[in-house]
Amino acid sequence: MLQQPRTLLALVLVCLASTIGLTQNAPTAGNRPKIGLVLEGGGALGLAHIGVIQYLEEHRIPVSYVAGTSMGGLVGGVYATGHNATEVRDMVKGINWNEVLSGQVPFEDLSFRRKQDARDFPSTLEFGLHHGLQFPGGFNAGQQVQLILDRIALPYSEIESFNDLPIPFACVATDLVTASEHVFRSGPLDLALRSTMSLPGIFSPVRYQGHVFVDGGLLNNIPINVAKEMGAEFILGIHLEVAPLDPDKPLSSFAVLGQSISVMIAANEKRSKPGADLLVSVPLQKFTALDYDQADAIIKAGYDAAAANAERLAALSVDEATWKQYLAERDARRSRLTRMPQFVEVTGVPPQIAHAMSEDMSGFVGKPLDSAQLDKGIMQMDGMGFLSSMNYSMVDKKDKQGLRLEADPKSYSPPIVRPLILIDGSDYNNVFFSFGARILFLNFGGYRRELRNDVVVGSQYELTSEYYRPFSPTSPWFVAPRAGFNSVQFPLYNGNTLVAVYRNRYAIGGLDFGYAFGRTGELRLGYEGGYQHLSLQIGNSQELPTVSGSTGDVRLQYQLNAVDEPIVPRQGTRITFYTKYFNANPDAPEGFPLSEAQIQNFFRLNVQHSVFLNAYGGTSYGYKTGLPAFQLGGDSRFLAYGTNELLTNQYFLFQLGYIRTLKNLPPFLGSTIDFLGMFEVGKTYQLPIGPKPPYLPGDVVGGIIVKTIFGPVVIGGAVGNYGHGKFFFQVGRFL
Repeated sequence: MLQQPRTLLALVLVCLASTIGLTQNAPTAGNRPKIGLVLEGGGALGLAHIGVIQYLEEHRIPVSYVAGTSMGGLVGGVYATGHNATEVRDMVKGINWNEVLSGQVPFEDLSFRRKQDARDFPSTLEFGLHHGLQFPGGFNAGQQVQLILDRIALPYSEIESFNDLPIPFACVATDLVTASEHVFRSGPLDLALRSTMSLPGIFSPVRYQGHVFVDGGLLNNIPINVAKEMGAEFILGIHLEVAPLDPDKPLSSFAVLGQSISVMIAANEKRSKPGADLLVSVPLQKFTALDYDQADAIIKAGYDAAAANAERLAALSVDEATWKQYLAERDARRSRLTRMPQFVEVTGVPPQIAHAMSEDMSGFVGKPLDSAQLDKGIMQMDGMGFLSSMNYSMVDKKDKQGLRLEADPKSYSPPIVRPLILIDGSDYNNVFFSFGARILFLNFGGYRRELRNDVVVGSQYELTSEYYRPFSPTSPWFVAPRAGFNSVQFPLYNGNTLVAVYRNRYAIGGLDFGYAFGRTGELRLGYEGGYQHLSLQIGNSQELPTVSGSTGDVRLQYQLNAVDEPIVPRQGTRITFYTKYFNANPDAPEGFPLSEAQIQNFFRLNVQHSVFLNAYGGTSYGYKTGLPAFQLGGDSRFLAYGTNELLTNQYFLFQLGYIRTLKNLPPFLGSTIDFLGMFEVGKTYQLPIGPKPPYLPGDVVGGIIVKTIFGPVVIGGAVGNYGHGKFFFQVGRFL
């Protein structure tokens, strides 16, 4: 299935016609025939190969060569690097496949500004406008799989041929440039594994030295011919049996596409299978290629299938002494070098960016390489948003061993565009719809500098820009000038009745100085000023006046984002606090201060269940503000009340809630379907304008949240006191 270019070594095609040389490089096992183990591709179904390998080891059946495609290539590659069946099983089962297949950088590894993007524009889709409209090469850039492959391949970064592995190895990819299969027998091992697994349309293709590689299963899913070319004298092929297509089952366009690919793969398997001396078929009809959570059952199916062929496999078994000799030879070829980089080199990006990235990763110099920490560092680098992926290897330069990080910037940028769809059905009789995008120019003028632009049209109109500029490439201090125009509908409710719709327009500019607290928070101090105009559009309500005039304030703001997800987190804390002093504001008799705090705390009880406790509060300290300072009710606070029904200059609110995961979605459609229940209670203080607020508003909320790749889709209902209650739905943002 997977990813990206490497300029580590020139790819050398070693297609030796003489099997004598290959035999000399392979571990021996007495006079028994040299067995070539051939592993078929099949996504999660390929985990069955681990069970087969376990059976072979338990029954002392030595393998001299391994050839595989796709998941068969991954399992075979891990086995070929000297790991036994238990180690292969532990490595593969230790992978969070839902996270890997989603293609998303874990939220905790995103930079603070990318966390803001994920919350404000929660779609996981993005595209670019570089040389016109461009989309990624696949739903998944493959960064997390790349790290898995790098970890496997790192000890063998500098081998010249895959024959030098503990077990000689080969894997197959499809070259889109030459329209032919490509057999990897040398070159960067991680590149070979990434290429053989790169399922078209799902994972981005691998570009390398004029080639574009995708999953080898398209042309040779069970590469029996490859094992023969390597020198195998007995071919043991492992075939993964899948359920046939039900002709009466309805098919979507995606299902038709998937089944068409399956037919093409089945055709090349049919040609290859007769070449095996023994073909072990694993019955996996009740599983799918995405059933990674069924790993134990699939592995057992592989073991049982091998056991069903015990009589024929017994002829390949060797005695204890020969087996120990085989293991000793295999183990002697295993690399155990301690890697201690003396320098870090970044390639694939402009020199000034590469130098700054090398400085960021300099903490790995002069100490034994910790793969877990390196993976974390790379994910955090990827979390800055401008990379498609990054891979690593060891290199020698001027008699020094160093860590090479090869960066692969997103080919479709700049800019990067995150789309947004907003449907606010807080009142299903009056639905507001908007769509737009956040347009990002990353590393604009230097490392970590960025231009962020928001464009929204519909019920809301917005055009805003901010230029974020750190004082130096690695400095936490920054300056951020910004400007924009916003025009939003301002519905006004009395009870459950819409009485008027105003439109609030304002143009504003500002300049902030700030300090970034790593990936979790920032503090800003600045001044903003502009012009505001509020006017009645629909209805004849006199609850709010028509207001026009200049506005200006000094603002101190602190934000903390230490949760695990952008929408409906399951654990962590999120805080927003600001305090302002307005020296000018429409309809305000004098300058006034204003402060508001929002504190959200989420606690995970187990994988399925979480609770949260949120607290909100705001005040103008008794000063008159002209227009109400805070508008509550509607989409996230006091959901049983109408949007902006509770207008106030001072309030507090508490939310106590429960979240339960009902179902995991396929990674390419979204993440989860959750149930949310919540109790809200608070107090708003009466103003001389607007509807009269209840003494102690409160409500009970229940809903279903589907977290899709387009953003959250929420359907629910709320019942509150004072006769309030409603059904609601939302798309795009929640809580």
